[in-house]
Amino acid sequence: MKSTPMQPTRQQLDYLRSIVSAMVDMPDESWALCIEYVTYQQYAKDEYLLHAGDVADWAYFVHRGVLRQFYTTAEGKEFNKSFSLEGEPCGSFRSSLTRKSSRLSIQALEPSQVLQIRFQRLFDLFECDRHWERLGRKAAEYQTLLNEEREAEFLLDDATTRYRRFQEQYPGLEQRVAQYHIASYLGITNVALSRIRKKIMGSINPG
Repeated sequence: MKSTPMQPTRQQLDYLRSIVSAMVDMPDESWALCIEYVTYQQYAKDEYLLHAGDVADWAYFVHRGVLRQFYTTAEGKEFNKSFSLEGEPCGSFRSSLTRKSSRLSIQALEPSQVLQIRFQRLFDLFECDRHWERLGRKAAEYQTLLNEEREAEFLLDDATTRYRRFQEQYPGLEQRVAQYHIASYLGITNVALSRIRKKIMGSINPG
């Protein structure tokens, strides 16, 4: 059962502000505009924050834990799109903007704690304050860069290169999630991932 949203503590709000401040300089008066709309919520391991088919209402910022965004085919096969770790945002922006059903799901891979705000509140802030508007633009630019890089990886890079880039992008995540989640993200099988790992270890420790 999903826990009840709570009011965040001062420390949790400071943590969220540190995430925002890494992207834009947010003065006190602009930051104060969002405080009353932020809530804190806990999710159990394997619990869903968003199911495919639902309309996305919330933008999430990970305080503790790991979230995955993934697609599920009609046959039930899952494809991991991305992971969100501490300090990172997560949400179905397409669904929130179009108000159409999300095609992706979001699930906690560990017991997770998030700070969350309704997308509509964010959009209102983008409209009424220039600092929040700049944050929205920077976030859109960042997401565009990630999407373009992800597309290029699948079109141009072999599986070993994709795996090495995964290690760079998500340091330490291999020790926190099951191997099949990583294989799904890379677009390969568990067997292929095991071979890549053995090959890399062999090159590091020959003989």
